[in-house]
Formats: sequence, C-alpha cells, structure tokens
Amino acid sequence: MKITDVRVREVSVPRIYDTYSADRQNLQSDTDHGRSRYQIIELFTDAGLVGLGEVSDIAKRMAPLSAVGLQDLMKQEMVGRDVDEWGLLFAGVARALPAELHPELRGLTLFGVEIALLDLVGKRYGAPLYELLGGRQRQSAAVCWVAFLRGDIGAEEELEALGAEVEEKVAAGLRAFKLKVGEDHDRDIPRIELVRRIAGPEVHLRVDASGSWEEDEAIEKIGDMARVGINACETPVVAASRQVANDNPAQINDNADAVAQALARVRAATKVDIIEHVADLGDVFSAALVRHRAVDIVNVIPSQGGGLRRGLRLIQVAETAGIPVLLGSTIEMGPGTAAFVHLAVAASNVTVPSDLVSPELLVDDICTTPFKFENGALKPFAAPGLGVELDEAKMEKWGIS
Repeated sequence: MKITDVRVREVSVPRIYDTYSADRQNLQSDTDHGRSRYQIIELFTDAGLVGLGEVSDIAKRMAPLSAVGLQDLMKQEMVGRDVDEWGLLFAGVARALPAELHPELRGLTLFGVEIALLDLVGKRYGAPLYELLGGRQRQSAAVCWVAFLRGDIGAEEELEALGAEVEEKVAAGLRAFKLKVGEDHDRDIPRIELVRRIAGPEVHLRVDASGSWEEDEAIEKIGDMARVGINACETPVVAASRQVANDNPAQINDNADAVAQALARVRAATKVDIIEHVADLGDVFSAALVRHRAVDIVNVIPSQGGGLRRGLRLIQVAETAGIPVLLGSTIEMGPGTAAFVHLAVAASNVTVPSDLVSPELLVDDICTTPFKFENGALKPFAAPGLGVELDEAKMEKWGIS
C-alpha cells in the first residue's frame, strides 16, 4: 500500500472561555487565549485508506510553516513510498523540517506526522492504535479537569464561574481537578477552598503554578495551599518555567541537574506530591529528575515530545524509577485526543488522572464522533487506527486559509 497524496488544512476553534496560565516573566504575551489553531494532516493511499494527523494548538509566536509548506515537504518525503516503511518516512520528515523551526512546534509537527502514519498502519492491519503501542492495559483513561485562570473578570465573578464549572464536572463523574495558579496568591487560596468544598474531601486536587515561584516562595505558597486542601503541585519553580520549556528548552536542559535539585528541595520541604513536565525537554532532564529524586509524578505531553513513541519511552523511564505518570495536554482536537487516549490505555504506568480536557474545553470538534466523558473518563473508539474520521462540514466551518 503506497501513499499517493498528502493534504494539510488549517482550522481554528474557540475555547469555552479565554483560558490562560500564569506567565511570571511575560514571555508569551502574544498568545491567543480564546481559541486554538491546528493543522490537520491527511495521508491518502492507493488502497483508499486515509491516515489522519494533527499539529495541535499552534501559537503565533512559533512562526509555523504554512499548511501548503508542510504539505509540500511531506509530499516530497512520502508520496510513492510504502506505508510499511512508516518509520523511515517519519525519520525523513524529521530531517527535512527546517533547522530553525521553533522547538515546541517541531515536536507538535512530528506528533502530527507520526499519528497520521500510525493511523494508516492500524487501518492497514485492522488494529486499533493501542495494539500497536503494546496492547490495552485498561478500559479507559481517567481524566483530571483543568480549570484555567480568568483574568478578564473580577475575583467574585471568577469564583462564581469556577464554582459552576466544578459543579458541572463533578456531576459528570470527574474525580480529579487541576487549578491553574501562580498569578495572585490571595486570589488562588479561595479558589482552592471553593473547589475542595464543592468536589469533596476524596477528590484528587492539584495546582499548576507553571513555574511562577522561586524556591522559598514555592515552599511557603505550597504550604498555604496544602492547608486548604491540595494534594499535589505541578511545576512550582521558575527554574522549570513552562514558557521557557516551550520556547527555549536548552536553557533548562543545560542546567538539568540544578533545576532537578531545586525541585527536590521543594519536594523535601512540602507535604504534597510534586509534578514536573518532561516531554518538551531533553532526555537529560528526565534522567536528572530520577537521579535527584525530584518529583513524585511525571507529566508527559506526547505532542510536545514529538510523538507517541517518545512519549511511551518517557513513560517507561519513569516506570523504571517507580514514578507514576499522567498525560498532559496542549488542547488537542479529535485526532490528537484519540492518540492520547490510545496511549493512556496502553501504557501501564499512566496511573494518575490525565489532563485530557479538550473534548469539553473547545466549543466544537472536527471529527464525526467527538469524544465524550463517561464517568470521568475517555475510552478509545474501537475502529482501526485512531478510530476517528473527519467531518467535512466541521472542517469547512472552522477552516482558515
């Protein structure tokens, strides 16, 4: 079965509200918090099968390739080649991407290319994607709902909106929640108290500071938050700032041991689990976290890390060290969400509820059968490959040129 053509189209879909995370250094001020932009990849074959991929949540600052530019690059590397050579095709695209491409965009693009190829392989052999990743280990992926910051409204109005959001998700069966924090501590504390009161004492509640605090500040503020009910804190220290990891990962990779030691000191001084991202950073950073016993949980976002295979490798590295994993998110559409769900049910070490909130954080999807939460979890579709198909009416509705 040979690839005969490649098509890349762009869509942009609004979020249910303007969502954002703390950015202490104001490094990503140009980000559009109200909607997400995607490049949707289709690989056509002489057997009539089509592989779907997704370059997820592209920011303006990344200066992405145009849809036509990516399409032409992929055509040059893929057209006329056999699908069974998918690993070589992926490597060829990776080499052909411009050297100066934004580091996070490189990962997002390679993720889209890889899942499009894996979708084709699954369809060729009649196997759901989780079978290609080692086989199903669980029936569904537990989800942690993420409540973002809302800086465009007052504190009282924010609490009212947050309360309604959490009540709705608790009623839908979600048993884990994450609050974005780090911009205003005095505003964060009542938000945590509210979520704990609504969700109840048994629900897992974590906060994500996005790298907002210096070490001593992190210890003090995590202590305050622990007293009002959090179970875990993600990315507490500015040395591992999410904005730096996205745009300049070398700054963290080159100081991996120092960053890991800072996290280890925060972990030792606090009574909650410490979580850190690894996918958009080099393997050296994962090794440093393990070496210094710096974290209790690892966050893996496969799209940022360049694909499901590297995501699985990072999950297995953490498993070898006895560290459980959750899957993070960049806010994916249907194809990207499908890939994440397949990985979550296939990887035995993804045991912490994952941030797979895209199905209800975006106002719409571009697939014929959008994902829906079932008792606080997502299940992979049973069809071969990713198990999703494009809805052409939705592609037209949300398409951009």
